Parts: sequence; structure tokens; C-alpha cells
Amino acid sequence: MRFLVHVFSCLAAISLQAGIVQAQGLTGKIRLELNHVQPTKDGGCRLSIIATNGLERPISQLGLEIVAFNKNEQVDQFLRLEFSRISTGKTKVLQFDLADKPCDGLSRLHINDVQNCVPASVTDVYCLDLLELSNKTAVKFGS
Repeated sequence: MRFLVHVFSCLAAISLQAGIVQAQGLTGKIRLELNHVQPTKDGGCRLSIIATNGLERPISQLGLEIVAFNKNEQVDQFLRLEFSRISTGKTKVLQFDLADKPCDGLSRLHINDVQNCVPASVTDVYCLDLLELSNKTAVKFGS
């Protein structure tokens, strides 16, 4: 009898730990991080953005509309970025180049809109509300 109680206690502890590990990656948010900004050889600027899917379902294609501002805080360029499928709890990195736009001429990146964060059948979710943003660069990054 004591053996069975011990076995059930162990199974309960393992099950609880598995639930904690699984829940750690699922925040209910889509985390976007502006991770790196670096000059390109042709005088442009390469941006690296990391996306982590903390939702309870995969994202089939995440679309971002980003507005780039120049050093005078004026709208300079609209960008459309697409992440391919991001599985639940997984991370993807996207790099893109701003041709003929030097990094030192960039003051801020503003996320203007987000598309396709949930299946089309889900109509009561505003994708911008699901974002959790972070930044490891000198360029401002926000929504």
C-alpha cells in the first residue's frame, strides 16, 4: 500500500512539473524583440526581429506593418514583414534590410498593425493587443 502511495505521489509530481514547463512557454502573448540593428555593406540597415509564439495555437503566417521614422521623428517608410508558420511556444528570427537607409538615420520603428495572429474564424481578437515588445537596440521600438 505504501508503495502505491509513493508511486502516485511521484506521478503527481512529474505531472505537475510537466504542466509548469509547458505553461512557461505559453504566455498568451506574441513576443517581438528588436534584437539587432547593423549597417549593411551597401549603406543600408539590417534589422533582426525575434518573434516568439506564446499563444496556445500555432500562427500560420504573422504579418507586421511597421513604420520607420527618420532622425527628425518623421515618417520615412512603411514596411510589411511576414513570418512564416510559428508553432506554439516556438521562436523565429527574421532579418530584413532597409536599402539606402543608414542605421544612424533611423530613430524609431512603430508597429502600426498586425495581421493573421489567430485563425480567420476567431473574430474577437485584436492582434496588437497580443503583442509583448522588447528591444536590445538604440532604435525606439513600440506600438
